[in-house]
Amino acid sequence: MSNRALKVLFGLSLAAALNACGPPDTNYTQPGWYLEKPRQLFAWGPRFFKGPMSYEACEAERKALPESTAETMLCIKEYATPGPYGPYQ
Repeated sequence: MSNRALKVLFGLSLAAALNACGPPDTNYTQPGWYLEKPRQLFAWGPRFFKGPMSYEACEAERKALPESTAETMLCIKEYATPGPYGPYQ
């Protein structure tokens, strides 16, 4: 393999490893609004932080976070257990 191919392979494996080392997810329990953070690798689905709750409570929780974090979070209405791509189906 060329040096560039090894660097690309290393970068992809590092990104996958770092994405897998996140905190444990709050699992889907019932329909409702969930505070979620999309993952960079869609095959693992979204990461749930809080829920289910009302939309107003979800937005309040999101806005209570630091601004840089709140920009990456989403309030998503989940009607059923999300598939592998979360809200991006």
